Order: sequence, then C-alpha cells, then structure tokens
Amino acid sequence: MPSFPSRSVAIVGAGPLGLEAALAALDHGLDPQVYEQGEVGAHALAWGHVRLFTPWRMNVGVHARAHLEAAGWTPPAAEELPTGLELVERYLRPLAALPELRERVHPFTQVVAAGLPGQRPGEGDPRARPFRLLLRDPGGRESLAHAVALLDLTGVYANPDRAGAGGMPALDEEYLGPEFAYHLEDVLGTDRERYAGRRTVVIGEGTFAATTVTALARLADEAPGTRVLWLTRALGGGLFPDAERDPLPARRELHRRARELAGGGHAAVTHVGAAEVEAFESAPETRRYRVRLEAAGEPRAEEADRVVVNAGFRPDDRLRRGLDGDEPRFLSLGREAQGGEPGLLLESAHRRVREAVGRLAAGLAAGPAA
Repeated sequence: MPSFPSRSVAIVGAGPLGLEAALAALDHGLDPQVYEQGEVGAHALAWGHVRLFTPWRMNVGVHARAHLEAAGWTPPAAEELPTGLELVERYLRPLAALPELRERVHPFTQVVAAGLPGQRPGEGDPRARPFRLLLRDPGGRESLAHAVALLDLTGVYANPDRAGAGGMPALDEEYLGPEFAYHLEDVLGTDRERYAGRRTVVIGEGTFAATTVTALARLADEAPGTRVLWLTRALGGGLFPDAERDPLPARRELHRRARELAGGGHAAVTHVGAAEVEAFESAPETRRYRVRLEAAGEPRAEEADRVVVNAGFRPDDRLRRGLDGDEPRFLSLGREAQGGEPGLLLESAHRRVREAVGRLAAGLAAGPAA
C-alpha cells in the first residue's frame, strides 16, 4: 500500500464550500488537497451575470473570512448582493490565492473515480485504508492520489434534470439536448441574439425557470417578436405558493413577478400548466423544434426556435459508487453543497461543511477504530 499523509483530505470542488472546507481542515490540523475539474468557481462563472438573492454577509464562510482578513482583504459591503462573477473575482479567487491554499488547490484536475483498495484479512482496521483517486488533466494524462478522507462538494450544477417526467429525458431529448439550454443563459447580454425575435419554450417551475422567463419578458419589451411559452407541471396558481413569505426580498420579487407572468401579465408570455413533456422533434423544414406534450390530459404540439430546460438539478453520485454507504470518511453533501443555485443560502451550507469537517477531524484524531 502506498504511503500517504495520515491526515490528508481530498476535497472535490473549488467553489465556496470546497474552499471553506479546505480552510476548516487546515484549522483542524488536517492536510487538504482541493481538486477542481475547471477553474476556481467554474459553476458560479457559468451564471456570472445573475445576481444572488443573498448579501455578501451570508456568502462568506467563517474560516474564509478569518484567513482573508488576516491577509489584508477588505470585505465587500455586507448588504450588497453580488453577481456570480463578483463572487468569483472578489472572493473565490482571493481565497485560492492565499499562501496557505495556493499549492493545495488544483484547477483543471478531474477526479474521474474514487475507491478503497481491497484489504486482506488481518491487515488491521479497514477504515485505515486510504482512498485512491484517479485524476485526469486537460491533456488526458492520468495519475493517482491518496487520502485518508474524501469530501465531495461538487454540487449539482453540472447535472441538470431532463424535461421528461421525474427528471428523465423525454423521447429524443438525448439526441437533440446538446442544442438546448439547461442552465441560465444571459438572454439580455451575451446570449441575446439567440432569443431576440424568436419563440422560446421554457420547461420548469423553479427559481431557474422563473429567472429565465422574467429575463425573456424583459427582452420582449426590447426586441419585437420575442415570445415565450412556459411549461410547468403546476398550475399557474400553484407556482411559488410561499413567495410572499420569502425572507429574501430579491427572491420574493422574482417569484412574485413569475407568478404574474404565468397569470397573463405579459402579452409575449404564455403559460401552460399541468404539462408533461413527452418528446422532442427536429423540424428541418422550418429549422425549429417541435415539443410534444400533454397538458391537462390533452395532447398538443408546440414549435419553438429555442428550448430551455430549467427543470432542476441532482447530485452527481459518481464518486459514491463503489464506496460503502456507511463509510464515515466519505462525505457528500449533495444538494446542500450545490453551487449552482443563485441565492443558495451559503450561510447554512457553510455551517454544515464546518460541522462535517469538525466531525471528520475528531474521528481521525481518535484513530481508525473511532
């Protein structure tokens, strides 16, 4: 068995939670290494044009703040709402550049797989085995790394649900899906020409879908001919039922406006509730897409120039495969660790990460049999 630091911790994901976990691990006397498939904060950059619902004071971790301020960092205004880009430029990049993290953060390094090597009887407590990580760089070169503990903080943004029932793909979605949008497009900025003057079908009923639909409604005010068909499983009156009680003003206003649009509040936006998408077709004669669905029990077909599927996200369980379900040294916070939801309450997610790292440190200090 290869030698490895007895307090080494592999952290997958260099977003807000991955970097907070790394600093928490350092403060507990552990030896963290952070692996990120893209650049630091890649998921936040993907929705960099979107403003979070939460102010800076709720997005800066306890350990991160302590280390940054010790390095002379001037925090942004506590009540200001950052964009995804600002979160990266003013917070995540300075974090990754700290001397204590600089050599521990490995961008553009994909963790392809993780597992625990086999152990022969009588070789000691199985929980003393190191994890083995298969790493791959952008050139396709592979290497191995070892760690006594593994934290999966990749979030969910890279794994969008599909348009069919239960998050499954609709018929032919896997074939046509590469031409669709599954994330937050900058429809008022860099992606404007894809949507201006065109008909877009938006599928989904959460905050992402509301963000897209409200942006398209604004675009329709500026670009004649822009139209939106919004498909949701819920009826219009069932969208965001708790909107008025939302403690976050920006999210409350977004959900209120989305409900208004679903109720006929804009001539360019048509809402269809109780909708289940069944299939997609390409219409080469018109260079458009045909969406086949059932709405309130009736089949119908709609054509669109663009298709946006904002149906939600799910955790990537790839690293969990092959690991014991009760392995205490493997932690995956799944949806609680997502870095893709604008307005995610990072304050509570940071707390969960700190608690998890604290338990891990205590367990390692107590020895393999703890």
